[in-house]
Amino acid sequence: MSDNYPNLHRSSNKRFSEILSEGFLLFGKNWLTLIIPFGLFFIISLVIKNFILVDLEWQVLTLTPDIDVILDNILEGDPNLFTNEDLNLMLRYLVLLLSINFLDVFFPTVFSVFAMCLVSNHLYNKFIDKDTKLITELKKALNGRLFLVLLLLGVIFSVGWMLFIPAILIFGFYIFYVFTYHSDDSEHPMKDALYVAKGEFWKIVGIFFIYHLIVFAFNSIYYYIIANFIEVNPLWYNPSTRDYGSIILYDFILSLIPFLLTPLLICFLTSLYAYLKARKEQTLQYKSSYPETPRSYEAPRYEAVSGSGMYCPFCGKYTKVKYEFCPHCREKLDFELK
Repeated sequence: MSDNYPNLHRSSNKRFSEILSEGFLLFGKNWLTLIIPFGLFFIISLVIKNFILVDLEWQVLTLTPDIDVILDNILEGDPNLFTNEDLNLMLRYLVLLLSINFLDVFFPTVFSVFAMCLVSNHLYNKFIDKDTKLITELKKALNGRLFLVLLLLGVIFSVGWMLFIPAILIFGFYIFYVFTYHSDDSEHPMKDALYVAKGEFWKIVGIFFIYHLIVFAFNSIYYYIIANFIEVNPLWYNPSTRDYGSIILYDFILSLIPFLLTPLLICFLTSLYAYLKARKEQTLQYKSSYPETPRSYEAPRYEAVSGSGMYCPFCGKYTKVKYEFCPHCREKLDFELK
């Protein structure tokens, strides 16, 4: 851990409340900068989502009266009132609702992950007091690995969200991939993301829930205020009188709070990532500070190795391929194997 960045040392010993406080502070200082990419991608996702969902929404609107009649018949308790046609209609209605819910999560998630990837290392460098330029970090962020991040944290996360638990697991173990995939000091981004998150699952998931709780709280107050002032018009969705402008504007008004708060999550994650990374690096420095540690495995381990594999003289773990850095403990292997 370099002495050039004193904030990195301060990050290695914090309480969870301090991590949140610094996340809020980072959000306040950088909101105007962050809202440009986040806001742009938010609006793009809103437009694409509504253009795709408008037909599904119209089908739901037209089926709702029939579904209400079927549900009333079921509540009356007469099985003769419930036919196979009613069952098929209810299944179709359910599929439509599930499709709408999935797409309603999918597009905002993918574009939000995209925006987080673009600004993640710029925020991290600012957090540890390292010189950084947003444009430079944006260019570095647009590389081939970005598609892997979007696939894992965007597409697969959205699919897992339908069952909730898989999405939480993906978030808890791999969310730091948005930092490591284009970091200067990361040779194996996915492994490094998993390494930083290892043993810290509940802190990461806690960040996730706290962020959504904040959005939910402000959204509830906002809805209470505007509920009497805006109302959806079914004619907007009718193919003969369809009004995309009104649909998108209505959705944007309802989504104003998530729009304004969408950079908060990456600010929380930056504070947490800096803390966990600094603590892991401090632990490795502590382990490597004993001069006898590298020598303890050296002679016997070299004799036990055959072929191209090797044992790390620092942690003793075996790898099939010789790396410059140990993939387990990240120590530099600057010696020659016999």
